Amino acid sequence: MYIFRISQKYIFISLFFVSSIVCADQSSITNDKIQNFYKGVVSIDSIVPDEAKTSKSLGTVRQGSGVIIDQNNILTIGYIVIEASDIKIGLPNGKKIPGKLTGYDHSSGFGIVSPIIKTKLIPLKIGNSNKIELDDVLLILPSPNKGIGSMAKMVSRRPFVGWWEYFLEKPIYTLPMNQSWAGAPLVNSKGEILGIGSLFVADAASPGTLTPGNMFVPINLLKPILNDLLKYGRPKSGMKPYLGISTNDSSGKVIVTRVSTGGPSDKSGIRKNDIINAVNGNYVNSVKNFYMTIWNSGDIGVNIQLEIIRNNKKVQFSVKTVDRMDYFIKNRSY
Repeated sequence: MYIFRISQKYIFISLFFVSSIVCADQSSITNDKIQNFYKGVVSIDSIVPDEAKTSKSLGTVRQGSGVIIDQNNILTIGYIVIEASDIKIGLPNGKKIPGKLTGYDHSSGFGIVSPIIKTKLIPLKIGNSNKIELDDVLLILPSPNKGIGSMAKMVSRRPFVGWWEYFLEKPIYTLPMNQSWAGAPLVNSKGEILGIGSLFVADAASPGTLTPGNMFVPINLLKPILNDLLKYGRPKSGMKPYLGISTNDSSGKVIVTRVSTGGPSDKSGIRKNDIINAVNGNYVNSVKNFYMTIWNSGDIGVNIQLEIIRNNKKVQFSVKTVDRMDYFIKNRSY
């Protein structure tokens, strides 16, 4: 175990990984450096109304971490704060202040929150997630109020398909697992932000191999949309058409597992357990193939023709897509 002291607390850094984490790499991350890194890490607690679209799937009480990216804004994972009516930011000095949702991007999963009252924030530098080597020692830094920081290594970069109409081409998979991943920054030995914690995954090293770890959204996905998020609250281009369904392909077929109430698919008559056989006349047999066919069909508002198998019969449906941000209830952060 490697131990360092932060704000009168001992933070334990687990080195249970592989022997490739060499002493020379560890010595480059000093206690003083880590103390400075933590000046840019905050906790985030949010309350979401019962009527929110995401309340059943994500809960109404959410928490995690965030990282300060400039003098006014904090980057986190969006599911902590989307549709929140109340956001509290826990500063490194222990003070808690009210916050608001400034921007959200579903394609990446990023959310940006900002203090409502004027506050001195000390940012960490945004790094380059395309320049991570397998031998680099990385740090997962949740807020000390939410969990324990840990050393990690990147073990793979491969596509991730989420059942909630979500796809990342090259997220960052790390070992060993940190239990407080939500919104936690992944940083290098210079304290540069490389990613934001999104998920626990059972097979971080390779598909089907039991290697519990975490998945991080690469920081480079933020760079082209950051100005839009700060100015408009959402990207102004590249938004994907939204159907409002969750799917699973573990059986070799694309099966609807959930239909979002009041969403486009719900209004069109799609039901749970429907089998999606084709999209616009094109046969689909995986969730990724399903998403790509929809997203390549046009912009938000495009009509999607779905061939559904229900009770062993083929049924045709037309679904008019929407902007996912318009589906959510509007945030009332203060």
